[in-house]
Amino acid sequence: LMGLPARDIADRLLPGRAAELAALKNRLFLEKYLALVRPYEDAEVLRHLPRPIAVVTSSSGYVARRVLEAAGLADSVDLVVGGDEVPRGKPAPDPLYVVGRHFSVDVRDVVVVGDSDYDMEMAERAGAVGICIARRSPCNKAKKIITSLRQLLDLVVT
Repeated sequence: LMGLPARDIADRLLPGRAAELAALKNRLFLEKYLALVRPYEDAEVLRHLPRPIAVVTSSSGYVARRVLEAAGLADSVDLVVGGDEVPRGKPAPDPLYVVGRHFSVDVRDVVVVGDSDYDMEMAERAGAVGICIARRSPCNKAKKIITSLRQLLDLVVT
């Protein structure tokens, strides 16, 4: 279930109570874990990427923005698209369509860096390039795998 929007996970666990469960999850996360958020050591690379950066997440947009602020990365990101801010979240391509419209680019020119098969499926369904950063879970659907954001800098600059 990792990588699916919270409302989809909640609906699978407690049908008919998805909104209530997702709200509880968000509240508990912010209360108990937000203060523990730390960026990955290679996150400073985001400041050096020569292109706009969007975060597409299955989490709520509000929670994602709070996490970016807590990690000191909010100023490195140009757009956040939460799973609760689109009709269909990952693995549907809808979040990438929002990114394309926001930056006035064709989604086929978007590079998706994700850490799950849902990210790679979203990229594929939108016609975007998908790159898996192998940190927590395998990306069996990835055509390109990196282990560090520093490698991403090498890919997008060259």
